[in-house]
Amino acid sequence: MQRLSVVISLPGENNYLREQEAAAKATAERLGVDLRVINAKSDPVTQSQQVLEIVQASSLRPDGIFVEPVNNQGLPRVAEAAVAAGIGWVVSNARVDYLEPLRKTAKAPVFTVSQDHTEIGRMQGRQFAAILPHGGSILYLRGPATNFLAAQRSEGLESVLGPNAQLKSLKIQWTAESAYHSVTSWLRLSTVRASDTHLIAAQNTDFIQAARQAFEENAPGADRVKWLNLPYCGVGVLNQTKPLLDAGTLTAAIVTSLTMDTALDMFVRHLQTHSQPPEHTVVKAWSQPSLEDLTAKYS
Repeated sequence: MQRLSVVISLPGENNYLREQEAAAKATAERLGVDLRVINAKSDPVTQSQQVLEIVQASSLRPDGIFVEPVNNQGLPRVAEAAVAAGIGWVVSNARVDYLEPLRKTAKAPVFTVSQDHTEIGRMQGRQFAAILPHGGSILYLRGPATNFLAAQRSEGLESVLGPNAQLKSLKIQWTAESAYHSVTSWLRLSTVRASDTHLIAAQNTDFIQAARQAFEENAPGADRVKWLNLPYCGVGVLNQTKPLLDAGTLTAAIVTSLTMDTALDMFVRHLQTHSQPPEHTVVKAWSQPSLEDLTAKYS
């Protein structure tokens, strides 16, 4: 029997995406699937071209393409071409509106596996409320405006923030380098003072570590201590967040799950049974420490 083959298109480089790649490779090896990973380097045009070339290849087409989109559109035209060519189409960590019609004619599985990014934002907002029961100013490091994950987490967060919480958002590309430069530039503003900020939060752990490096290297002495001693809240999988929580670098974290391992398991199972999985599957996330423990500690 010929081995199944899958291509995974990742949107860029960060710790979470490296975990996604590692999980996909381990799952593919366990399932006996040939796996190829490509990376768009945060460029939606590059991602579209890379995937379309694979779809249009005259030979060696994969059985499935797994895409974690760079932007909100999620490659709808490329998805149509892939499904028309008999290739399965799986979207990771995004919610797109074009899957339902594709599933009606698809010969291979078409579905999404995602974190619930809106709920992750809400959970993080509740962490802020527990840590700052009387409100305060929060520096929030988030992804690009055009990215589904970043937009949904921000929307969820803002929906639960109380009137006494003031949010200052910095929009950052999904790299630690971008976060470092954004925070460094922000620090140079004449209006920025450590005493006016009460919490630092981010949509991943890369941004947290980059921000701390920026404070270490660019804040003046007295302010440097204040910046580094503020509460920090981040988001990431357990093996990213636990060491930072244990070291006291993070005050609280939203612990998330990977999607590529779940998606690959589902794809192979439903391809073999000639069936369609559920259109949308959500993986779990939780607060660490629990919201109850945070509330008790800071009340």
